[in-house]
Amino acid sequence: MELKHSAKLPLSVFSSPADRKFFTALCKGLVQAVFIIESNSLTVVDWSENAEGLFNFSRDEILHQSVERLFPDRSGFERVHGRALSVLRGSGFWRGEGEYRRRDGAVFTAETTQIWLSTDHGDYIIALVRDLSENKERDEIVHWLNEELARRFDERASELIARGDELQRAETERGQTERLLNVLMRNITNNAILFLSAEGYVIHSKGTEQLLGYVAEDLDGIHFSRLFKTAPEDQRRWSAMLESAKQQSTVRDYDLLLRKDRSQLHVRVEIVALRDEAGALSGYIGFLRDDTEQKRIRDQLREKEHLASIGTATAMLAHEIRNPLNGMSTTVQFLERSLQNNFEPTKEMVISTLHDLKSEIARLQTLLAEFHVISQPQQMSFQPVQLAELLRNVMPLAVPEFFNNGFKIVEELDPKLPLIRGDRDKLKQVFLNIAKNAFEAMPDGGSLTVKTYSRDETICIEITDTGTGIPDGLNVFDLFRSTKAHGTGLGLAIARQIVLAHGGAIEYTSKLGTGTTFRVTLPPMNSAAAPRASRAPSAAQATLESGRGGDPLRQVP
Repeated sequence: MELKHSAKLPLSVFSSPADRKFFTALCKGLVQAVFIIESNSLTVVDWSENAEGLFNFSRDEILHQSVERLFPDRSGFERVHGRALSVLRGSGFWRGEGEYRRRDGAVFTAETTQIWLSTDHGDYIIALVRDLSENKERDEIVHWLNEELARRFDERASELIARGDELQRAETERGQTERLLNVLMRNITNNAILFLSAEGYVIHSKGTEQLLGYVAEDLDGIHFSRLFKTAPEDQRRWSAMLESAKQQSTVRDYDLLLRKDRSQLHVRVEIVALRDEAGALSGYIGFLRDDTEQKRIRDQLREKEHLASIGTATAMLAHEIRNPLNGMSTTVQFLERSLQNNFEPTKEMVISTLHDLKSEIARLQTLLAEFHVISQPQQMSFQPVQLAELLRNVMPLAVPEFFNNGFKIVEELDPKLPLIRGDRDKLKQVFLNIAKNAFEAMPDGGSLTVKTYSRDETICIEITDTGTGIPDGLNVFDLFRSTKAHGTGLGLAIARQIVLAHGGAIEYTSKLGTGTTFRVTLPPMNSAAAPRASRAPSAAQATLESGRGGDPLRQVP
């Protein structure tokens, strides 16, 4: 665009000192930088103090200079004034954004308002420039909270409309979220929803009347754990479940709920941790779903699987029984033929024959007794157990009668490990079985190391021997699989059944000719994975509860 320059410029656009004084006072009341440009030459003819503060050019440095000096380059100058002049000559007003340059060369973005002014001296452009750098950075941060928006309304009147639009959008989004949540909660018919504080207390609930018989007011202020049919000490497990949700975001478990009419309901419990924008825990949301029918189906499937496994085990048992029965039958036939042929066996022969019969009978009795154990679910009596103490008591019982100096027991037991919830006698049976197998795998002596430690929120027990090892391809947990000539092959299968009933796991590693390590992992007592005590009340306990009356949620456990 070609610009025309006047040969002579007025010293000021103002015709009198009073006009100049008024203009200066007016500029002081504005946040914008104000300067005046001669319309033909586009030369600065007046310069306010605010303009000095924004651009860092003094009045003497900029007067009668081309306004192009205020732009970072020619293209930036033409983008602003090229668009503005055509609009100004038509409407007298133009507003837009552009980049300007300070005296030190720093470039900034500003909003420019230009007004056309015609006087006796000629035509002029009044320019008002407002720095938008700070506003640009602030606009990148969007907060939907009303308090934040309200605080920002007071900063500048020019931001009120923009912030009001953001508030309206936030209100619309929140309203939509609330409506969606209400629709969601109305359509969740098989679930009760609990909103919990960070400490686990109910602050709001939905759907509990249909599932539990409690209206929302009944549950307000009740701790989450009080809804479940648990012994008082088991309530720590539900606190641990909240802690697990805090760490893992979501956890799921199953338990018996206590309805208001004191009946019990099997439910699936899912806990989700809620966090604020800063990532801090603000509470939990709990979903309770009636799991009665699903549990019935699972129990039926489990029963079918159990019966199928019993059928397989029975066939294997029949095979195991056949050999001793054949031996017993042969022995009896020998005695029968001897008597029929008037053959009189010696006393030593009779004693030897009877001894063989007794051995085979004893083997059958052991086999049948262990099979009876493994064919039925383990009945547990859970209580707090200190593993280090239990292992110290078990190890001496496993030492063979022929114990000699060739055997060495090394104990590396951590006394600071937390307690576990377990059946003391059943756990003794597990570790005694492993230790006895270890000693029998070291016929020429060796070392047995017992070690306990904590790993990944579980307690680990390792029992390592320096014996002959387990052959490759042999799974010692399979029924009737044993490395011992006279073993039944059921001991470790029973041990695994017991460990699983404790919510744990058992595994082993072995190298032939070097030794074997058995590793048992168990959850600590306060873990959500810890086994639960039986919830079937005794007759006396049921009678006591039926006579208490009142709200069971408010009673002291």
